[in-house]
Amino acid sequence: MNAKALAVTAVVVAAGAIVAAKTMRQRPVEAAAAARSTTPSIVLVADPREAGTDCGCGQIIRRVREAKARGVAVQELGPADPGAATYRVAVVPTVLVLGTDGRVVARREGESRETLAAITADLAALESSKR
Repeated sequence: MNAKALAVTAVVVAAGAIVAAKTMRQRPVEAAAAARSTTPSIVLVADPREAGTDCGCGQIIRRVREAKARGVAVQELGPADPGAATYRVAVVPTVLVLGTDGRVVARREGESRETLAAITADLAALESSKR
């Protein structure tokens, strides 16, 4: 083989190695993104000290935790958590339903009976999708 052919072969092999390395490095990232995009989740912003109370807040916290125990992806934040500000939470409790793309598709604020009923319906739909 002459020097020119050897140099071309070396470049092709090197380029192939670079492409393979980049592809292998991206696959875990793509897999993680795909896993996130197929899992709707709940963000609960509430005072965890109220979980044992009979007030609406306590009922909401317990209902969300039941859904978590049944496989719904739940993130709990306290009112002072920086994540609460990210979601522009002004009322506690707030339950956010995130779509598969991570955007808020439903926002439930306060602790009225109507809010608890809406949260229960949201969670029931997510729980049934896990079965």
